[in-house]
Amino acid sequence: MQQLPMDSLRAFVSVYELQSFTAAGQQLGRSQPAISLQLQRLEEMLGVRLYARTGGRIQLTTAGAELLDTARAMLNLNDQIIARLTEPELSGRVRLGLTSEFASKLLPQVLGQFAQGYPNVSLEVTSALSRQLVANADDFDVIIALTEQGGQDAAQLVNPMQWLELRQEPLVWVGNTESQLLPSPLPLVVAPEGCIYRRRALRALRQTGIASRITYTNTDFSGLTAAIESGLGITVLAQSTLPSHLEKLHRTADGTALPELGEVGVMLSNRAAENSAAQQLAQFIQERI
Repeated sequence: MQQLPMDSLRAFVSVYELQSFTAAGQQLGRSQPAISLQLQRLEEMLGVRLYARTGGRIQLTTAGAELLDTARAMLNLNDQIIARLTEPELSGRVRLGLTSEFASKLLPQVLGQFAQGYPNVSLEVTSALSRQLVANADDFDVIIALTEQGGQDAAQLVNPMQWLELRQEPLVWVGNTESQLLPSPLPLVVAPEGCIYRRRALRALRQTGIASRITYTNTDFSGLTAAIESGLGITVLAQSTLPSHLEKLHRTADGTALPELGEVGVMLSNRAAENSAAQQLAQFIQERI
């Protein structure tokens, strides 16, 4: 009897969630060719195609969509069993601070798995801009924040030596299905002053001579995406946090190419050396992001 390999299922889920074979490889500690080979073998075993690329996004086929929830459940059960049988019983409180888009899009599944594996640990999650998290670092045990590409603003971090770079995240222009028709000046939906995405967008547009104006400001990720869906403008997001109901943009209404935005560093700081639950959460996140 054939058995589904857990590492291939984890690669399948990671590629879809991160929308990148390379990012999935970084998350799982494998090369991009190794991830591609795992998925090829999984498709050969099942006799179906799992992915289809549409408009630059990695979409699931009907078979892939059917497999996704089952794969997540199997991986979750696998991780729970390992956590419960190999780790001592953990308890206590962990104060986690992270940026709004990662709180909404990337981490709910990871935190859900952690909560199921360690039911006696209480998680207190706060989402805010990276600079606010850093400014209030003493209020948190674990922080996930963003820095400029290459750690150019690492000096803004409290004791940069305590920070670990989880990965580099590409930034993309994001809008709804009608955003390609938006007139000039380009309407922008952004977070308040101090947001890396806002700063990167305004700088890139200014350097390329594309006129823009800020039409809507909100600190909350869901508020920003709702405004974009309603047609108030476009924004910049980390590629892995792109909602399924929005799409990546490449050009303005007159055909002008939108400028490249580069990458940001996703950084983790574990500030509670004596808190074993915080140590475990930091490791748990590091292994999955």
